[in-house]
Amino acid sequence: MTSELMLLVGAICAYLLPIGLISGSRRTHKHEKNAWLIGTLVFSWLALLMYFSIIPKQGMKPKRKRR
Repeated sequence: MTSELMLLVGAICAYLLPIGLISGSRRTHKHEKNAWLIGTLVFSWLALLMYFSIIPKQGMKPKRKRR
């Protein structure tokens, strides 16, 4: 019984890990991040691999302040 519980906890953590990585990432913002999170809920690890291969590493550039 204990090993089954540990397996279940491990599976849940493995499923939630990509969601945590994308939600904490600074590569995307607002609606784009929401779309990636929805994709990750459905496709989990496949969406995470696509996220890191498609989204540029430096992320979005900050907007300039108007004077």
